[in-house]
Amino acid sequence: MNEIITSPNNSTIKFAKSLHKKKYRDEHGLYFVEGLKMVREALNQERSIHMLIYSQDFYLEELGLKEGSHDFPIYCVASNLFRQISDVKSPQGIIGILAKTPKDIDYILKQDSGLWVILDRIQDPGNMGTIIRTIDAAGGDGVVLLKGCVDAYNPKTIRSTMGSIFRVPIIEVEDSQDFFLRLKEKKVSVLASAMDGENIFDWQGQKASGIKALVIGNESKGISDQVRKMGTSVVSIPIVGGAESLNASVAAGIMIYEILRKDGKVGQGISCICDRDML
Repeated sequence: MNEIITSPNNSTIKFAKSLHKKKYRDEHGLYFVEGLKMVREALNQERSIHMLIYSQDFYLEELGLKEGSHDFPIYCVASNLFRQISDVKSPQGIIGILAKTPKDIDYILKQDSGLWVILDRIQDPGNMGTIIRTIDAAGGDGVVLLKGCVDAYNPKTIRSTMGSIFRVPIIEVEDSQDFFLRLKEKKVSVLASAMDGENIFDWQGQKASGIKALVIGNESKGISDQVRKMGTSVVSIPIVGGAESLNASVAAGIMIYEILRKDGKVGQGISCICDRDML
């Protein structure tokens, strides 16, 4: 059994706690995931694990790690110290500290087709995580974060992704102007979402070839004027009832699936079932 760390001044404890702050996540290129499901998934996805930290009352055998099957350190800490590291009210007793796997704009430009979601100043970690999870579920290609977005590696964001953070490429952009100009050179079809845009269900746009990018804006302010001008189309979801607008992650989900449906990548089986039922 590993020696139990009991001092809050231990360097491992201080290091793990520092990763609650974006500054140190960026500095070290690391982030942490918490809970049995997430850590298991990180192991199964063969993510680059920096270390594991577990509470003395957690059964490490639950992870199914075999002796000699890993090359990262594992630390056992006292239960009260683990609660100080944890980001949840009822911790499960296991944390994985992982290396980020950043991508850049060239990762997109090397592709010939696909769907990316560009987030413009999204502030809510739950919305960010849900959008990442949705693009994963729908079979999209990745998420781009423009300057001013909440950190994708915020612990709350990570939890909201439900493991999709391990599968979805995340690209962080500092210079939006240069980014969109490079998309334009590649002839990427950029759909800017706005309340006064064309009905997404009527939008035809570019058919199944080429790269598409859907821009989702800030929860209260929408997309910026600068970003809107970069769009090749402006689209919206019709509001039929009395609500003024939709939650950002809900709107993103509807648009993601509609764009992919138009490309013939989702929903075809449903259409066939309906046709047979009508015969």
